[in-house]
Amino acid sequence: MKVALYLHFPFCLQKCRYCSFNSLPLSQIVSHEERMGLTDRYLNALQKEISFYADLYADHKWELSSIYCGGGTPTVLNADSISQVLSCCSSHFHWSADIEITVEANPGTVTLEKLKDFKKAGVNRLSLGAQSFHPEELKLLGRTHQAGEIVESYEAARDAGFDNINLDLIYGLPGQSLASWSDTLKEALRLSPEHLSVYGLSLEASTPLAQDIEEGKLEPSSEDLQIAMWEKTAKSMAAAGYVRYEISNYAQPGRECRHNITYWENRPYLGVGAGAHGYLERLRYADESDLQIYMNRVEGGEFPRVFEERQSDLDERVYTIIMGLRLTKGLSRKCFAERFGRLFEDFYGKELSLLVGEGLMGVSEDAIFLTEGGRLLANYVLSHFV
Repeated sequence: MKVALYLHFPFCLQKCRYCSFNSLPLSQIVSHEERMGLTDRYLNALQKEISFYADLYADHKWELSSIYCGGGTPTVLNADSISQVLSCCSSHFHWSADIEITVEANPGTVTLEKLKDFKKAGVNRLSLGAQSFHPEELKLLGRTHQAGEIVESYEAARDAGFDNINLDLIYGLPGQSLASWSDTLKEALRLSPEHLSVYGLSLEASTPLAQDIEEGKLEPSSEDLQIAMWEKTAKSMAAAGYVRYEISNYAQPGRECRHNITYWENRPYLGVGAGAHGYLERLRYADESDLQIYMNRVEGGEFPRVFEERQSDLDERVYTIIMGLRLTKGLSRKCFAERFGRLFEDFYGKELSLLVGEGLMGVSEDAIFLTEGGRLLANYVLSHFV
């Protein structure tokens, strides 16, 4: 059975103003010795949790199809740290011959030599958190890099031998104009990365950026402007030869992110690390997010899970639909029927007929999918299946 593996590295340089992820800025720890002690301890716990899964599923013939090192910012650590964890993975699990190994990086946290070391460790895909090419927007987001460092890090990655690079971009920022977003798209496309992840700004209540908007210090982007940015993105990407394969993701042909497709196709994945989530054999789980508690539990020989939920047939269907309709190819009618024993229309014929009539969904011989209008109203569409 093919399984994807997510590894969470919670450390970063500085917490971004929109970030709600489980991350710890190392700048909060003044002492170098304390920083090294914490990161070394965490890496050991991460490897110990990996060994727990290897023992628990020793009889399963797993094959890792992808590994995704996320965070935080994994590249604030040295390449030896990542190499050590990847080596642990390879000693416990069989890898696909063409395994995809991604590391997230922020511009300014990598050098040519560091990137060469990541490449030697087996990393073959790099995801750079660019977000914007405008200094004032990067400052608004609380990013630690400058626009020029995006280009420098990207070119260093090319020089290090990376031929599969993603850039993350965010639109819909307070004060952002369509013209400035168009400039960011232009600069990103000029670099010609293999993949682009383009997300609308998501405001989480606990973040400084959301609080500034709530207090009236910043004006949120209007819905009409965000739609204009969405449409501009789709046109620019298509003109540059990129294929939209998921609501927010574009790739050059054949360069889709295989790890993320695992999520969208609702296939099994293993999540390891503080706050990581996993889905195996119909069980969804989440690890303890507090670093100290996470490490204490793993060091004590315990699985560090704080949430487990066995999925019912209905849960499985709903999740498969919600995630699968994010893909532009939609849900395979054949795969759905094989997985759930009946045709999609047998479960949701009435809802499908309504949404097709509204022009929000389409049906082909092979698939059920969202139309372009349906993608804009995805939450409304998906509410019919929840």
